[in-house]
Amino acid sequence: MAGSEIKVLVRIVDDDSDLRAAIRFLLESEGWEVADYYSTADFLLNDDPKIPGCLILDVRMPEMTGVELQSELKQHVREIPIVFLSAHGDIEMAVKTLHEGAVDFLTKPVQEDKLVPVISRAVKLDLIKRGLSFDHEKTKERFRELTEREKQIVLLLTKGLLNREVGERLGISTRTVEVHRARAFKKLELHTISELIQFVHAAEG
Repeated sequence: MAGSEIKVLVRIVDDDSDLRAAIRFLLESEGWEVADYYSTADFLLNDDPKIPGCLILDVRMPEMTGVELQSELKQHVREIPIVFLSAHGDIEMAVKTLHEGAVDFLTKPVQEDKLVPVISRAVKLDLIKRGLSFDHEKTKERFRELTEREKQIVLLLTKGLLNREVGERLGISTRTVEVHRARAFKKLELHTISELIQFVHAAEG
């Protein structure tokens, strides 16, 4: 399957509209495609389970809670990777959600340098589970066309680092990272971080 044909979506389910907007802005600025829902019912009614990705889920919401939604999805054999967010979380709740298969349990206010790597990991887990990847030979051929600096940046991006953090790691400016990133994406014929993760996974396979 060609990379451009694989759509990946990060879902946010939280009744706090300001928080949803902030997380959406962060993830979209890092190249993710995002959908947000104000309640578990809204998510269940409107989300397309055929699209791979992950779910950022608030623990405490009116009507059905995040923990109850996790159980509901599991009962219907829809095991999308879940990253829980909670301002009220305790150790017992975190252990329970992780035991039930959640990828991680983060406390609010969520820190972007913690959330972005977790999202990358969760999406990769879903793609692997679904058996989605690129044509390996074409992938490796295109990856070889990158410069060493472009390869360095691409690999750090797939680990969930922000442009700023990539620059700090490599000792270059954020603007320089953005320029190399744009060139790499053009050479690889990619548009989003999720496609990049699929690409690198295939290239390393």
